[in-house]
Amino acid sequence: MRFLFGDIVVDVEQIALIKDDKCIEFEPRIFELLVYFCQHPQEAISREELIAKVWRGRIVSDAAINRAVGELRKLIEDNPSSPQWIKTVSKVGYRLTAAPVIQNIPSENNKPQSDLAESDSLDTHPAENDEIATPTNNRHKFQLLGGKRGWIFAALALSVFFIYKLYGSTSSADNLRVVGWQPVTSTLGNAFNASYDAKTGSLVYLHRTGTDASAQLFIKQADAPAQAITDDNYYYTDVLFAGDGFIYASRLNNLQQRQCEIVKVNLAAMAFEPIIDCGERVVTQLVFDEKKRRLIYRSRSSISEPYAIYSYQLDTGRKQQLTHPIQTGNTVGDYMFAISPNFKTLAVIEYNGDETDKVKLISLNDNSIILTADFVDEVYGMVWHSADIILVANSTGLFSFDVNHHTLTVIEHGDQFSRLAKGDTNQTVITERSQSTVNIFSYANQGNKLIPLTKSSGINLNPILGNKSNVLAFTSNRTGKEQIYIQAEQGGISIAAFDEKITYIAAMAFSSEDNQLVASINNALYRYSLKNKKWQKIAVGFTKVHHVAYVEKRIMFSAEVDGQWNIWQMSPDNTVTQVTTNGGYSVQGSNNQIYYTKFNHEGLYQLDLMTGVESTIIESFPISGWRHWQLRDNTIYYLMGKSYKSLNLTTLEQKIIYNFKGRTPNSCNTAFSHDFFACEKIESDTSNVWKFQLSN
Repeated sequence: MRFLFGDIVVDVEQIALIKDDKCIEFEPRIFELLVYFCQHPQEAISREELIAKVWRGRIVSDAAINRAVGELRKLIEDNPSSPQWIKTVSKVGYRLTAAPVIQNIPSENNKPQSDLAESDSLDTHPAENDEIATPTNNRHKFQLLGGKRGWIFAALALSVFFIYKLYGSTSSADNLRVVGWQPVTSTLGNAFNASYDAKTGSLVYLHRTGTDASAQLFIKQADAPAQAITDDNYYYTDVLFAGDGFIYASRLNNLQQRQCEIVKVNLAAMAFEPIIDCGERVVTQLVFDEKKRRLIYRSRSSISEPYAIYSYQLDTGRKQQLTHPIQTGNTVGDYMFAISPNFKTLAVIEYNGDETDKVKLISLNDNSIILTADFVDEVYGMVWHSADIILVANSTGLFSFDVNHHTLTVIEHGDQFSRLAKGDTNQTVITERSQSTVNIFSYANQGNKLIPLTKSSGINLNPILGNKSNVLAFTSNRTGKEQIYIQAEQGGISIAAFDEKITYIAAMAFSSEDNQLVASINNALYRYSLKNKKWQKIAVGFTKVHHVAYVEKRIMFSAEVDGQWNIWQMSPDNTVTQVTTNGGYSVQGSNNQIYYTKFNHEGLYQLDLMTGVESTIIESFPISGWRHWQLRDNTIYYLMGKSYKSLNLTTLEQKIIYNFKGRTPNSCNTAFSHDFFACEKIESDTSNVWKFQLSN
């Protein structure tokens, strides 16, 4: 759908704003504000209504609303100081003066198809998957799975048409709707992953005082103020009230080693009892099976293995594997699960690569699979609403899944839903609302001066600097969807527009002349011309591409072929040959020397292409560090722990360039001049626990 007025086009489906035939950049909230004005043309809309509908009830000031409207006017008005389209209505609010023409554009989304899925916030590679989860919903935008569609007769009502167009059939949950929101916590910092105990009316949850702090356990009893349960050096990743009267929590020993364990908490005695290790670099949720008195959690034997679901019987100490996910490739495996109200069935979401993720219903009597069905991608919230209905959340909204009819129905679109848990009534669900800002900064090699390279209220990640200039490529969701941006050394910025939905960007690299950018996008390899501003798919025979780099005129990349990750190279004449046979997951190189990490072995390796001799450069380099290093001339720069380091390949001298305080960036990249490096930095990250009411 598009709204057209004046020289302005507001494309809701493509999340695009066009003025005078030019694509305009915008912040997601500003676009949402404009869409709301278009949906209510020529109406006087109060600030209170905008807070309720656009800001979804968040606590914001009138000044914040005024600033947002001011930013919107800068985008669409020829003269923002004398606006033509967005007028101020004295003592009320604002009004869109135009009555936009509504244009429905036929697209691929109107064709019969079974898969409209775009991949998210959960990373699809094990190396990213060990990043600590934060309660942030605005990473990616996803579309829903559709079913079979028949001809829609003109006489049908619009609502019936919409449901059948997307899902083919309806279920008993079709009439579920969200009728109200209410904050549960109002603390500074981050409150998330809440669990409610109906017997005591208490809420336990995780809380961080700031972006650099460790998550700790908190409790809020009835109407009393929240109190800290822990104040230690552990990083807690989940917590729940169990039916046996105790609290159980998963935690990491620190954010470097990340050894996971599950502990039992006796609140009365304030005693903590470790009960089981849950793996290395494992972040797990917890579920309690009251019927069999066991904890259910996810784990994996190594970072290169997919997650499976396990149970631990509290009385006997028996550990049992409940699910067996697909073992091929670097799949995430079984990443989300929820137990039914009668404790007989476990709903499990399994990552399914390029295809739509699957939901599996597992019988907890014999661990057999009762049902497997296509689902939605990147689920980060799931809870059973009843014996027949499962509620599911991802970044596009809230859905219900009917386990009897195997149908998926949208309840509400939006990014305000996150982790889901049972509330204080059968119709109440607990979640959290969050907002994050991540920008890219330059760090001077000498001194501690930080300079912002990006200035956006969105999430800007994965900085890559040029080889002859300080041109910068990075990824961002600042317009509401994931895109690649290129920022010239002089400061001009453009979008490297990609024809398809971007679900995952693993790596990017500039050519030696900075006139091309190569990237691994959606598990395939693409090359972008900065002159022609066009993408070209290359190495088309490879469907599971991960890392990529330029080595002089050659493009080297890692790809999975026959179940093995190795390094391949494409010459200027597009001939592709295999480089390694003993593994390879990320790669860079110079002349006849290449350097690489491996998918299932620690270490940073060197291979002499003339002699075929492989040697280890950094033995203790972690598997998860595949994106944390870079070759620049004769020096390797890399992140290790909380330090950014360098290794001179001639003298083998190692130096610490910078020690980070608090959270270590996910990636850094050194400039061609070696005088500064660029990293992401979290500027703000806030969240609180909310509950919403459902009604039929």
